Amino acid sequence: MALCGVISPSCIYACTRFRVRRTKLLSREAYLRIMRMSIPEVVTHLGRQEDYQEIMDLAGDFSGAQLIEEAVNRSLARSFRSAMAIAPGDLHTLTGEYLARWDIANVMAILRGTVHDVPRRQIRDLLIPAGELDSALLDRLLDLTGCGDVLESLQDWRLYPALAEYYRICGEKGVFARIEDELYQQYYAGLLGLAASGCSGCQELIAYLRFEIDITNMKNLLRLHCAKEACDITVVDRTMIPGGNIPLALFRRLYGIGTEEEFISVFLQMAIAPVLARAVRELRQDPNFSSTDAAELVWRRWHQHLRPVHELEMAITRVRLQQMDSLSRRHPFSVLPVLAYLERKRYEVANLRAIARGKAFGLPADRIWQYIVM
Repeated sequence: MALCGVISPSCIYACTRFRVRRTKLLSREAYLRIMRMSIPEVVTHLGRQEDYQEIMDLAGDFSGAQLIEEAVNRSLARSFRSAMAIAPGDLHTLTGEYLARWDIANVMAILRGTVHDVPRRQIRDLLIPAGELDSALLDRLLDLTGCGDVLESLQDWRLYPALAEYYRICGEKGVFARIEDELYQQYYAGLLGLAASGCSGCQELIAYLRFEIDITNMKNLLRLHCAKEACDITVVDRTMIPGGNIPLALFRRLYGIGTEEEFISVFLQMAIAPVLARAVRELRQDPNFSSTDAAELVWRRWHQHLRPVHELEMAITRVRLQQMDSLSRRHPFSVLPVLAYLERKRYEVANLRAIARGKAFGLPADRIWQYIVM
């Protein structure tokens, strides 16, 4: 497939609509107002917003925080379906490929929920039918009682090849992690391949995706290192996603390091070091925080087999979104404004869910605020 480099009127129209939609997302001031509201007041406030009309339709079936979560999830799915309807031609294809990550999240939620006998209603609350697998298919999968039955029903899914070999061992210990790793490896390979076909802003999109892969690989490495049971290097290899800027050999080397000096030396060779330094500078309002400081910060957690603090993960996410926003401004008539809007909408919904849950559990506002991404 060749993504056209000539900018068509339909492409200009679609990209302009997405930039307008981006401006209508909740602002910092809007979040601060919502944080001062009670749950019933949040429900009333969102019900007046054009993007969250679902809340009025669902008020007879749900209430409180559950009503907010159900409504914003449906709003997100509707926004993504609308994006696919608006995006023309090759933009549509690339947007659909990007949204396939929701298919992966939905399939993994159903598989885990089925094996662990999670109530179907609870699983359904987690699903966002935004990709190739629509609501009707997801509902059919939820009605199945066996893990193998779920996999068998997904044979027409284009990512099914990553699932096929697990049919007989589905549900065994460690299998779900392996399935998820392979699905994301296949997902990023397909997306990078499509973007490499050539389009306005596609080289920048590839750079962004490689940056996203690096962050994912680093998170996976930290997860493995902090696990209760140590794993060997073959597990690390199986978990890593190819295609990032950081060579996988560098992740392998980092995993086996036990001294601070060597750890910092290797970490500073990674492109993620300046990203983390920037995130911490913005988080702490400390203009002097350097890449070496960032490496030392990670080492202290790494040495104690502790995951990075949640605030740092949120700060890195903010940097990632800022980079996407910047790219979308540099390439206003490409797929980048579409993806920038979709990512921001995704986190707006995550923010509202965090606020609803936090208020339901009586958490103080400053604690809830730590989970807000803007």
